[in-house]
Amino acid sequence: MEKINIPAWLFMLCAVIFDEIMLHIWTPQELQFSRIITVTVCAAFFGLLLALLTTIGSSAKLSRILALIFSGIYAVLTLLEFFIQNAFKTFMLLSDIADNAGHVAGGFGDTLVTLLTQGMWRILVILLPVILYGFLGHLGKWGRTKSWGTRAVLAGLLIACFFAGMLCIQYVSPDTKKYDDEYSFDGAVRSFGLSEALALDFLRSGNSHTEFVDVPTTAPTKPPVTEPTEVTEAPSEATEEPTEETVVYGLHEFDIDYAALAENEWDDRIASAHRYVASQTPASENEYTGMFAGKNLILITAEAFTEQVIDPVRTPTLYRMAHDGIYFTDYYQPAWGGSTSTGEFSNIYGIVPTNSVASIKNMIYNNNDLTIGNQLRKQGYFSVAYHNGEYTYYERNRTHCMIGYDNFFAMGNGLEEGVKPTWPESDQEMIEFTVPQYIDHQPFSVYYMTISGHCAYNYANNAMSAKNYDIVANEDWSEHVKCYQAANIELENAMTSLLKMLEDAGIADDTVIVISPDHYPYGLEKSYAWSSSEDYLAELLGHPADSCFARDKTALIIWSGCLEDMDLQVDAPTYSLDILPTLSNLFGVEYDSRMFVGRDVFSDQMPLVLWNEYSWKTELATYNGVTGEFIPAEGADVGEEYEQQIAAIVRNKITFSDVVLERDYYGIIMNKEE
Repeated sequence: MEKINIPAWLFMLCAVIFDEIMLHIWTPQELQFSRIITVTVCAAFFGLLLALLTTIGSSAKLSRILALIFSGIYAVLTLLEFFIQNAFKTFMLLSDIADNAGHVAGGFGDTLVTLLTQGMWRILVILLPVILYGFLGHLGKWGRTKSWGTRAVLAGLLIACFFAGMLCIQYVSPDTKKYDDEYSFDGAVRSFGLSEALALDFLRSGNSHTEFVDVPTTAPTKPPVTEPTEVTEAPSEATEEPTEETVVYGLHEFDIDYAALAENEWDDRIASAHRYVASQTPASENEYTGMFAGKNLILITAEAFTEQVIDPVRTPTLYRMAHDGIYFTDYYQPAWGGSTSTGEFSNIYGIVPTNSVASIKNMIYNNNDLTIGNQLRKQGYFSVAYHNGEYTYYERNRTHCMIGYDNFFAMGNGLEEGVKPTWPESDQEMIEFTVPQYIDHQPFSVYYMTISGHCAYNYANNAMSAKNYDIVANEDWSEHVKCYQAANIELENAMTSLLKMLEDAGIADDTVIVISPDHYPYGLEKSYAWSSSEDYLAELLGHPADSCFARDKTALIIWSGCLEDMDLQVDAPTYSLDILPTLSNLFGVEYDSRMFVGRDVFSDQMPLVLWNEYSWKTELATYNGVTGEFIPAEGADVGEEYEQQIAAIVRNKITFSDVVLERDYYGIIMNKEE
């Protein structure tokens, strides 16, 4: 076969552009010509950079070898990011992928095999140019790249592509804000391509995602009154009854002058954080402050739990807990772009996990005094954490003792004595084995990370789906949804056992149980990884999961026997970052409300739900950070100023979260508090 005379630099340029365009086409999103142009130009810049590097060789043969190496590495990176996105619906930083590669390979070997075999045609497509060039490419006279003229031309094109790329990002791309103001790695890959996202991540290494900004104050922050308020005549003096004295509530704040700290701080990032906290209005205490003081706490992060699991017939215990405790009608668990680890982090810390799956590991080295676990442990609570999965997964053996629990037990360091090693393991077995270990040590503070609801959802490979399948066998659902519901019935079984043991011990009224998901059930989305050939998530939800608002709306349970006759309901938008400040208020612990991103749901602070891609929801409007769509709520008279105001608040909250993680801001403040 005749050899093809293609210079190494030209092949390198074309290979990178090809990889980027294929990844963009394969990514579920709206395909726009302006996006494709931007991705192509940014890819051309990176391709030319690698092309220039291939010319450093002293021979055409070396140039060809370098081109094969560079193109092969980039093709593998492209495939890796595609498969990560296919499984978890987000592109991940390479550091996050590397950090968890061993765990994934060990714990999800079968899933990896499925992912690779079913996606083999995509592997071949991406690798085909490298393979063809390796076997057919020949560097004849035209392919020699030792000429300084060739290098000069490539350098000139490189500079031209750099400026062209900047122009495209600023004036052509529909996603300009994702380059800086609303940057996230996932958004950058989707908008500008993998190479540009990698470059942005490298340039931002060690720095906050954004700077703090001034917040406009002219826009409304309260929902409009849609109906006239009924006014009644004042009673006459003869019938007027004495009124109770007005209760004056204190503020949830530390006695610290943050403005003074800022003036004396040499680190600009820390000084900016001080000024940010000083600018916030602390939440007031309220009639629910201290309502749970001295009670036991069981905090549960439930694997892939959704509100669709809650049913009065199939899951009567969960239904009772959801409706007879504090009932939340508009609760969200953002996916955070990092699966279970980031969901746990948000439930525990009340700030945004800005460093993806590494966020909770970062906190190993930071101050953790403000977690509810540590707050209660300081009060002398008996504390312990459990997980019915591998004890070293996500390094929970290191993290979970830091978040406020004296001991952590999972499969491999003690829990296997009472929980059978299946996949996934039983939540009911975990509860029935562990409750006797702490029920007589009151007050107790206990944390559970469940696993029975984990994907993949099929009868053959999911032990919990098989165990509880008969309960859902006659439902009019697809097999995947049946197996998802069956797996989550194990959480129902666990809660039924837990409530019975608490009631038998006479402490149900003195125990608070909190259940929040870690993330939506991504195992039901169309994916090679989970053998889902259709979008079963839409079937479960009853509507397409076409936005974060539709995808992440779920359930939060806060239940205690003492709540069952109180008829408490929260209708405002609420999310996982609100758990910690709400529990801190209910348990009456000392905290500064300005140091959390979330809010106590019973406070007078503005309800706000935010996502790490800068989407947000308030009572007045929603903003989709992926599409840039701003939608006022029905009857709300808001406009551009309100959008700018909330966007600035969201940006500052994300920036503050990053400072807490990267600079141990809590450690600085808690040392001042002491």
